[in-house]
Amino acid sequence: MAKYSNPFRALRSRNYLMFWVPQSISLIGTWIDTTLRGWVGVNILPENKAAGFIGLIAFLKGFPTVILSPVSGVLIDWFGPREVLFLTQLADTINACFMAYLVYRNILTPTQLLILSVLMGVSASFYLPSRNTFIGNIVPKNHLPNALALHSMIFNVARMIGPSIAGFVVRYYGLSFGFLINAVSFVPLLIILPMIPCESEKIHVQNRSFFKDLVEGVRFVSKNRTISLTFYSLIVYAFFGMPYSMLMQAFAKSAVKTGLVGYGLMMGSMGLGAFVGALIAGGMEPEHVTSIKEEYFVLLIGVSTLISSIYPPAAYVMSFVNGAGQTIFFNITNSRTQFLSPLSMRGRTMSLYALINNGGSPTGAFVFGLLGNLIGIKSSYTVLGIAMVIYFVIRRYLNNGQEKLKPSN
Repeated sequence: MAKYSNPFRALRSRNYLMFWVPQSISLIGTWIDTTLRGWVGVNILPENKAAGFIGLIAFLKGFPTVILSPVSGVLIDWFGPREVLFLTQLADTINACFMAYLVYRNILTPTQLLILSVLMGVSASFYLPSRNTFIGNIVPKNHLPNALALHSMIFNVARMIGPSIAGFVVRYYGLSFGFLINAVSFVPLLIILPMIPCESEKIHVQNRSFFKDLVEGVRFVSKNRTISLTFYSLIVYAFFGMPYSMLMQAFAKSAVKTGLVGYGLMMGSMGLGAFVGALIAGGMEPEHVTSIKEEYFVLLIGVSTLISSIYPPAAYVMSFVNGAGQTIFFNITNSRTQFLSPLSMRGRTMSLYALINNGGSPTGAFVFGLLGNLIGIKSSYTVLGIAMVIYFVIRRYLNNGQEKLKPSN
């Protein structure tokens, strides 16, 4: 039976606490911004083109990751995750200020929105691997899964309350004020981040070949069977699982027949589920977290997506299930990848992790957003759910086959 510990134990680390508090503020602003950008995207074009446009925005936010994530891993290992993370937060602050200005002047165009989405994608290419590597470097290794779970917790609390705050802000203060809130929310983190010592600063890399180090990281991942299998599940979830939330604005408007308030409730339900999932994952011992078969959570997410597609009002509840499954899935795959990566290689392995996540999810959202334009967003969700169920069946069939072969060896 699994052992459970204090789900907040990583906060005993002063350095992690210093990061966790301002990051919580920043993430609330980020989800306000995400909600408002999606809603702008839904309403800037006719309804029959909205799903595809949202998918395009998501794709452009993720496309730079395909090119830049491997690059970011080498730079993180060279210069340290703290420095790279600081620059990503500064870039996102400037982006939010531009959005606030363009919306306030009522001059935002679809092209401008797409350009700003690309710039967010460039920042995201460096953000996820630098953030995960930074967390891994400021907490003891036995607290890493708990620290990641606590980050998931604040991320999803922000996802739970951010859309609701966004709806309130739009109603009483206007869209531009929401983007301004996001810009201001980065300030505490930008002030505190340089004060947090980071273990990787002790590593000074000189006279190294960029491309040699890049290839070394790819080779390490490909030769480690456990990490490779983990990345297969991550690919499937990123492409087929993440579009559930990324296309939710279109699903809420077209399938559930609700507005911004209803969308906020669904995203809030997903955030609540993720909060519960983070509590569960955070209470587990590290060795138990990293040994769980993550494909079962792909199945859970697939079934919840399928139910939502069959009966759209169920999305209010299924979003809770989806959020809980997603958080535990990411905690398992993220912790396992970092546990199996040496410190000198961690930036590169986490950059490949980010490449799959940030590259696969917007690509999936773009493909299934376009599919939603052709066959309807409900049917698009059906395809997503079925694909994840099929992956689970294939993965378990292959695993069972290997287990049957073992006794004869």
